[in-house]
Amino acid sequence: MSQRTQMEFRLQPSPTKRGHVGAVKPRLLGAIGAAVIMLAPVLATSSAQASASASSTGTAGQALVRGVHVFERFSFSGLHAWLDGNVGQCRYVGAGWNDRIRSARTESARVVELWEHANCTGTGIVVDRSGYGRIGAWVSAYRIR
Repeated sequence: MSQRTQMEFRLQPSPTKRGHVGAVKPRLLGAIGAAVIMLAPVLATSSAQASASASSTGTAGQALVRGVHVFERFSFSGLHAWLDGNVGQCRYVGAGWNDRIRSARTESARVVELWEHANCTGTGIVVDRSGYGRIGAWVSAYRIR
């Protein structure tokens, strides 16, 4: 290139802030979209955990108590959630955790019954602080004692 061409090239105005932002915006939106797609499974799990925990108060205005810490894998690993509730009330674990709990433990003096069926019937075990590190694919409900 000749020196004159180089000078003309250098004298070209640099992009304005507005032009620069316009060029970055599609890339930024693309990155945000990719992040949302990657986080979708996590957000779905969080929703399932929230529905399994219900609200901050139970029936008749009674406050929920800390229940059982459940895990999707043996030996207290993998995705996990707290299943809270009212003492003595049978609660469904939620669609996201039904038949997926593989280990569980409490982290308080309370014990929690885990049941095979959503109405707290069938096979059951009692979980305490020491927990169960290996549970089969059958838990559908729980009751805090």
